[in-house]
Formats: sequence, structure tokens, C-alpha cells
Amino acid sequence: MSDTDTLPMAPKHGWFVRVILLLVCGLLAAMWVYYFFFAPERGVYQLEDTSWREKASPICEAAQAERAELVETSDGFISNPTPEQMLERAEIVDQATDIVEQMLDDIVAIPVDNDDDRLRLATFEENYRLVIVDRRRYTAALRDLKFEPYTETVVGGGPVSNVVFDFTAGVKSNDVPECSPPGELGGRIEP
Repeated sequence: MSDTDTLPMAPKHGWFVRVILLLVCGLLAAMWVYYFFFAPERGVYQLEDTSWREKASPICEAAQAERAELVETSDGFISNPTPEQMLERAEIVDQATDIVEQMLDDIVAIPVDNDDDRLRLATFEENYRLVIVDRRRYTAALRDLKFEPYTETVVGGGPVSNVVFDFTAGVKSNDVPECSPPGELGGRIEP
């Protein structure tokens, strides 16, 4: 037996695997270099027309103030509400939802100056309308005296309000957090 018989054989295609690994590592490095140094600062949902933000902000602030005037419903969780409490809750939530819906109508009516922004705004409106539908579904259940938790439509693997929040106040968003879906269902907004 010779010395060459005991040495392990080198894979025939080892160079091919090395080239593929080097290529993958190079692409990953190029992606991070692009992200940190060359990628645009604008987010996916961020409008190019900055005048929209300036016009939307006071509309949303006024809607928040109007919702804050509604009856407070944060007295804590009622495990066995009476029919009267359920109907009262439905009325307050519907009043708050009416305010939110009017706010949405007003802010999506603000004109933007390019097609990309119109598409972003249409997507925002479509998702925000789902939040409103979810709120109306909740109050309909309360009016039917069904004590069910408030739930949201799932979009992209999470609650629809996450998508709307990404547009209004997320990272690289439009910086109008006052236009976000309300965290509470009724009135009184806690600071």
C-alpha cells in the first residue's frame, strides 16, 4: 500500500462550491454597502409631496381633540357587562368611529402631486377603511348583546392597524402620528 492510497480524495467539484460561497458572500456585502451608503432615505409609505403632511396634521389633531371629548370608557374591564353597558359602549365607539371616518375622508381628499403618492395614499385609505369596518363589526356585536373582544383584520401577517401605523408614524413614515388609528375604541385619550 502506498502513501497516496491513505490520503483522502479531494472533492472533484470543490472549486465550484468555493466560487458559489464567495459569490453569495460578495452579494451580501454589496447589499449592506448599498443599504448603509446608497439607499434612499425615503420609506416605502413615505409621500414625496411633503405638503400633504402639513395639511393632514391639523385635521388629525382636531379629530383627536373631538374624540377626547367623548364619555370616558376606561373604567376598567367589565367581565359581565349589562345589556345597557354594552349598548352604551357601542354608542360611544360608533361616535368615535364617526370622527375617525370623517378625519380619514378629509385627509385622503388632500391632493398630492404625483401618481406614486396617489397610489400610496390609496393603499393607506384601503387599509384604514378596514380598521373602520372592524370597529363597526365590534359595535354591531355589542348591539346584538354579544360580548366579544375587539379584533382586527389581518394584513401581511399582523393587524391592519400596523400597516396604517407604518404609513403615519413608522420608521421613515410620513411623520403624522396623530393620524394613526386610535389605540382605544371610545373617547378619553390618555396622555
